[in-house]
Amino acid sequence: MQRNILLVDDEAGIIHAIRRMLRAEPYQIFEASNGHEALTILERHDIHLMISDFKMPGMDGLTLCHKTRQISPTTYRLLLSGQVDYSGLRRAWQDGDVHRFVAKPWDNLLLAMDIKEGIKQHELLARMNLLSQELQGHQPTLLTDSNWIVRLANAPMCSALECQEKDLLGINLFASALSDMPVTLETEVTRQVEEGKTWLGHFNLTGPGGTRHQVWMAIAPIGDQYRLCSCNWVAEDLDPVRDLRDEINRYSGEHHLDRLQIAVNRSRVEPHLMVVSFSNGDSMSKDLAAICYERLQAATDDLYEIYSPQAGTFLILQPSVLSAEQTERLAQIIREDFDEPMSYQGQNMVLKPQITIESKPAHINEWDDWLRQRLGLSVKMRSRTQQADVQTDTNSAPSSVNRHKVVPVFNQNGELVALSVPGDACRDGDWDAWLKDICAQWQADFNRELQLVVSATEHSQDAIRALTSVLLKREQAPKCAVVLGEDCVLSEGADDLNWRDELRARGCSLFIANFGRSFVNSRQVLSLPIQGVCLAPEFLTHMRSSKSLPQSRRLLQRIHDNGLIIFAPGMDDTESLASAHQTNVDWLAGGLLSPAITADQLQWFSPAGEIG
Repeated sequence: MQRNILLVDDEAGIIHAIRRMLRAEPYQIFEASNGHEALTILERHDIHLMISDFKMPGMDGLTLCHKTRQISPTTYRLLLSGQVDYSGLRRAWQDGDVHRFVAKPWDNLLLAMDIKEGIKQHELLARMNLLSQELQGHQPTLLTDSNWIVRLANAPMCSALECQEKDLLGINLFASALSDMPVTLETEVTRQVEEGKTWLGHFNLTGPGGTRHQVWMAIAPIGDQYRLCSCNWVAEDLDPVRDLRDEINRYSGEHHLDRLQIAVNRSRVEPHLMVVSFSNGDSMSKDLAAICYERLQAATDDLYEIYSPQAGTFLILQPSVLSAEQTERLAQIIREDFDEPMSYQGQNMVLKPQITIESKPAHINEWDDWLRQRLGLSVKMRSRTQQADVQTDTNSAPSSVNRHKVVPVFNQNGELVALSVPGDACRDGDWDAWLKDICAQWQADFNRELQLVVSATEHSQDAIRALTSVLLKREQAPKCAVVLGEDCVLSEGADDLNWRDELRARGCSLFIANFGRSFVNSRQVLSLPIQGVCLAPEFLTHMRSSKSLPQSRRLLQRIHDNGLIIFAPGMDDTESLASAHQTNVDWLAGGLLSPAITADQLQWFSPAGEIG
């Protein structure tokens, strides 16, 4: 298929340079010296990708991109300029007028990557535009992505929900703003569509106006990335708690236990069970139990597993990292939620929950046995060997460091050089205990200084501030690198400037995230007050092409020669790993090398641990 690219610049030399760069590619290239010429070409030809200069006589690049979106919405729009107001550019990007910005002078490698990526995105835009046209039928229909975010809503759906399409875009199908279905249903629907099946069932749509609509919904996968959701409106009044009753029935018995066991196995420290029961539990109907089940889900924000061995009794698995204060706070939230009357069989009623905390009795060795008893299931028989293994494990006190996680970061030689701090590294917020355990284990296994890497995409400013505050209090504290998004690194806003100054004052080095995807090029990176770059995963994948590899090496070598650390955190496939080994990447991390591990597992990577 012929790919059409439009180059727009009032400098003929710029167009000639880009044309020469693309001479080996099978592109049909159109040229325009100003915005009006470009719009004429867009009206006559199917342009897949447009590269426009920002500063041109008459019509600037941002205006051209805005008009191009109206004339040819499937054209990928790339803005090229040596001078542009960054905040204005960000607004244009957020509004959707500009898809990509590349600064002059550009790197041929990165610009070629952007063009190839733009061609792919054009295909996506074209498919979406075609699908949008096909959706203009009489069937109320939504299109969501794989995360259930609404991307398209046709006119019949908007009419029924008494809203405009823009009111629905960006909303999660299972969010309270659009539906009031139980979260457990989302899991079931997701499982079916990921298996390539079509799900059909009763669905409650609420819509922006809050009016409740009962529908029969059919949800089918469209490839790996999209879900088509079409519905028929239900005229008769169906039982509003039927779906919840079905859910509570399914989350019982062996299936119930399997899910509980999976949750328990995530922790090496024995968790507890919060037991929520009601005085009328023995006579509670399944309909009323289903309503209580839903209210508990809301009270816990769906953060914990909830199980019901019988109507009127609910077991909430409490992670071992929760403190006594956090547990009591959760119990108080549940009590407050149940203070609000609930509607049942036409009447408002208030139920008072009794809340207790249970732990595995000392005389029972195995969690599996106690959970089965607690759920009313039969205890499985074990061989003598299994019983002996269980007794040995019970007598071994679990190490407190097992609850603290890190992601290993390696150098090109496979040596552990740093530890990345995952988002769930310290769920209880006790960074002092976390750092104490990590440092103790590191000092026991390694002779080198500890280096930590914390990403602002996984941790809030408050969490990073809490961790670095603990670092400041320690003698011989580990070094700490904070990975910031380009918004924060390039911003001149007071909040971002103060945050960067604060991090430097705390002794942190600064890395910029997603190099190769961000707006900055290698020349800009070298002028920024940072100490490292994190490569976007697609950058490494692109480097595997024979044409790109020499340029990639030179580009990264230039960054490396200026003293910046090059970190590749997305080593999740062999192509990326091979690219990283062929270039000057200093640090590597990712699922292909090692998943997140607990502190005591650091010994796996120590020089002494490699023997035997």
